[in-house]
Amino acid sequence: MDDYTDLERRLDLLDRDLDLARDTPVPNSPVPNSAEPATAPQPRTELTHLPEPRAPGDEGLAERTDRRPADHLIAALERRLHRLEQLAWGTDGNDLTELDLADPELVELAVAAEYAQTLSRMLVTPRLRAACEQTIEACRQWQQRYDYARDTAVAASRTIATTRADQERHREAAQVFEAARAELAVLLPRRRRTLNTAHNARRQLAHDQGVRERYGHEIAEGHRAWATLTTRLRIRTSAAVERGEPLPNWLVESLGVPPSANAVGWRELAVQLLAYRLSYAVTDPGWPLGTEPGTQDSTRRRQWYRDLDRQLTSWCSGAPGSI
Repeated sequence: MDDYTDLERRLDLLDRDLDLARDTPVPNSPVPNSAEPATAPQPRTELTHLPEPRAPGDEGLAERTDRRPADHLIAALERRLHRLEQLAWGTDGNDLTELDLADPELVELAVAAEYAQTLSRMLVTPRLRAACEQTIEACRQWQQRYDYARDTAVAASRTIATTRADQERHREAAQVFEAARAELAVLLPRRRRTLNTAHNARRQLAHDQGVRERYGHEIAEGHRAWATLTTRLRIRTSAAVERGEPLPNWLVESLGVPPSANAVGWRELAVQLLAYRLSYAVTDPGWPLGTEPGTQDSTRRRQWYRDLDRQLTSWCSGAPGSI
């Protein structure tokens, strides 16, 4: 089922439910007195809140044409669907929805995950760790070559000093000494740089080990908190879509109405946005990320904001049915 057909189906269901709700009398409600028209419930005079009527012969787009509808038509249907959902649930679009409510447990998970991310920035990355280990290994190999060449040169010089020039051992020792001296001539110019680089690499790995020993538990707990947070937000979001609950305006305006409860791309980006808002107490009703963080905010928040902003731009420009 494509996006347009699914939207048509959901609109039809909401139209039917709203018609039944308007036609069904409220149990035990008083019968209005015809003599007192001012006290009787008055019908709404504006018609903009009602679904647009359809002619009895209207057919679905899938029956009329095989061509994909224009994106602006899908966007219009999404806005209409969102409005009908708000009417069905008795909200005006400005009320807090279930997804807007900051569950204290979710906030606690978000705080723990954010703290773990801050601590994790003190650790070396896998790529940097590999580079440090390669640097240390290169220094070890350099040291082995240097020690061997130096010891060989010293031993050959002793042989040269204790033998006559016409002796075979003297001539062999002289050749060995020249080879060792040539090797040292290659190795010595790289000595300072090799040793200093290896020293810095060891310091970085030692610092990483210290952070892991001191904060390893908090980092592990934070990673578990993040997994739990995203799982619960994923379940919460899917349930809201499945039940047809009203969605926050900031979510619908940025991602559009979800095609279905199984729209993985829509759901995963929505979960990231909800986690970001929980982590930094964002309450902006119109924009999911709120105010752009500045230099006074954490590096983690600034990077996360840029990543999500880039994903939103990509979604709006290329995702089917996005607004």
